Amino acid sequence: MKLETNFKDIDNVKKELEFILSYDELKPHFDKALLKYRNKATIPGFRKGKAPLDMVKKIVGDSVEYSSLEDIANEVFKNHIVDNDIDIINVGSITDFNYEPKLRFQFKIEFEVKPEINLEQYKGLELKRKKYKIQDKIIDEEINYHKLQLSSLEIDGEALDDEYLVTLDMQNLDDKGNIIVGESQKDLKIYLGNKNIEKDFYHGLQHIKENESRVIDTKNSEGENQKVQVTATKIEKIIFPEMNEEYFKKITGKDDVKTLEDYKNSIRTELEKYYDNITNQSLRNEIINELLKINSVDVPEAFIENILNNMADDFKKKEAGKRKISDEELDEYKKTNRVDAIKQAKWFLIREKIVELEDIKANEDDIKKFAEDIAGKYNMPVDKLVELYAKSPDIKSQIETDKVFNFLIDNAKITDEEVDLSKENEN
Repeated sequence: MKLETNFKDIDNVKKELEFILSYDELKPHFDKALLKYRNKATIPGFRKGKAPLDMVKKIVGDSVEYSSLEDIANEVFKNHIVDNDIDIINVGSITDFNYEPKLRFQFKIEFEVKPEINLEQYKGLELKRKKYKIQDKIIDEEINYHKLQLSSLEIDGEALDDEYLVTLDMQNLDDKGNIIVGESQKDLKIYLGNKNIEKDFYHGLQHIKENESRVIDTKNSEGENQKVQVTATKIEKIIFPEMNEEYFKKITGKDDVKTLEDYKNSIRTELEKYYDNITNQSLRNEIINELLKINSVDVPEAFIENILNNMADDFKKKEAGKRKISDEELDEYKKTNRVDAIKQAKWFLIREKIVELEDIKANEDDIKKFAEDIAGKYNMPVDKLVELYAKSPDIKSQIETDKVFNFLIDNAKITDEEVDLSKENEN
């Protein structure tokens, strides 16, 4: 006998199923619930679970029927979903519930499904891509940075050039040169070769000697005139390491970098990789933003909650060992990140639709190439990784995502904008 059901579309995501079961359809469920109750019940005059079923039914039958209705509703709903191959994404919730004893049981369950996605546009996106220009000046700055990191310090009595580290005590003064109480700093370290030092301080510290005090005229954070008294408590000469093969290998981790020219080329290559990654990530973010702007997507609440729960778990792991996260703070974290979770959910659905429309798959060659890239970075056997990745849904999903982005980029209208890093650093 086929169940009496009514299906209702609430919206693109929410659906409702109404079930109406006659008492004859309910009886097998009630008998099952009664048997389960009898097996646990202790009735005077009988061993536990051994009382006659008719007696148990006479004593507690009505009560068992009422108490089993919610379980029956969930079981009937679950079986109907499976039998009719309905792809739901949450367990559903009972929204209406009416039982007429010995006659019928009527209930409604609201649930969510993956929405139908109709993409207005995903090809021909108009995008802007930043192309970073790496000049020799940027290479030199990177070289100097690494030199400074591996430098040593030698006590000296006077800062003779820019390659000095000066330790200062600073005291703000009023217009008349009097000390302003509460506006002082101790043991402030300033590298004179730092291009970001305020010019007033840079010029004011030239050739300063140990224990020497000076008054520097500068500006405060509001742009007003400010007198600052500085006292050099320590002067240290920066001793840079020798630029040789040993040094080059220490910085790059490569045996084939033997000359200064090799070293510069290695740094350029690494910087290009770094800024290419920034470019690619920025372009991917722009693609997602454009797709969300053009295409309207309904998002199941279950998707959003799942993403928020994962984000909250990551947040708790990050803070583990530092402090305990309260339930209130976790709720506030979820509220704060809800917009981002909705964005992630929408992108997931759009990505899935593009995978379907363009028949994008992670094939054996894709998995092998992915494994080779990882093996090269971490010196691992390729064959083992291929075997492992071939069984990993996460890796296949990552590969498919990369292929989706590549497809969208290949089919987009991209305007390249050159970025001069030397000018950006000046700002």
